[in-house]
Amino acid sequence: MTTTMRRRVGAGLWSAYPARTRPGAGRWVPATAAAALLLTGWWAVTAGGLVAPLYLPGPEDVAARMVAQLSSGVAWRYLTPTISAALLGALIAVAVAIPVGILIAHSRPLAAVLEPFVALSQTVPLVAIAPLLVLWLGYGTVPIAVLCAIVAFFPMITTTVVGLRSLDMRVVETALLDGASFPQRLWHIEGPMVAPAVLAGVRGGMALAMTGAVVGEMVMGGSGMGTLLTLSRQTADTASVFAVVAWIALMAMALYGIVSIAERAAVRRLQGVTT
Repeated sequence: MTTTMRRRVGAGLWSAYPARTRPGAGRWVPATAAAALLLTGWWAVTAGGLVAPLYLPGPEDVAARMVAQLSSGVAWRYLTPTISAALLGALIAVAVAIPVGILIAHSRPLAAVLEPFVALSQTVPLVAIAPLLVLWLGYGTVPIAVLCAIVAFFPMITTTVVGLRSLDMRVVETALLDGASFPQRLWHIEGPMVAPAVLAGVRGGMALAMTGAVVGEMVMGGSGMGTLLTLSRQTADTASVFAVVAWIALMAMALYGIVSIAERAAVRRLQGVTT
């Protein structure tokens, strides 16, 4: 199929090549337009007095509160512990999930033993795990980071296992015929081929780690955004609650974007192509 035909098939709302779809130069236009429409509707509802400010403050009030928090240093003072715990938890999850994923993908007995426990780790609510972590690890950044690792662990290990099980076995068999050892196959063949899937899991896990950090601070205490969210809720300061949620979302998006950039750079280096 020619390049022109591929472009024609991939045009419009639906693409026939999901694995090869590339975002265009105007990829941010639809999202920006949708966000502007949402903010306009939000402003219209609050400005018209359809909802009381106690339940839904106006976007201008939330923006003013965020500016005040930023100028006073409150935003960074509360964001720093949350981001630190999320990053530490994500690193712990990477260090555990990728090796375990490799073991599960390459060993059927280990897969039979480990996969149920991996699934079980996501069935227990975080608010139920947090008190146990306090009991075992005490208070501070470490138990919150462990909670972040638990919530970020699942997407990382899942994408690693699925990626390894989806490899082209003809390439792996060729390496076996050439006498490549397991470390050689893992480093030179399986690793580069599975990199997009693994890094996609890391990207998703990084965003989830922020959720784990906030939940951990709300349950176990701390000095991050979860604590500020609890204080704002207790004082019925709805504008502050919305501002804290906005800060958390912005930081999660920033971490997601940074990992996305690193992911594209890594894939270019490992495979010579972009995602």
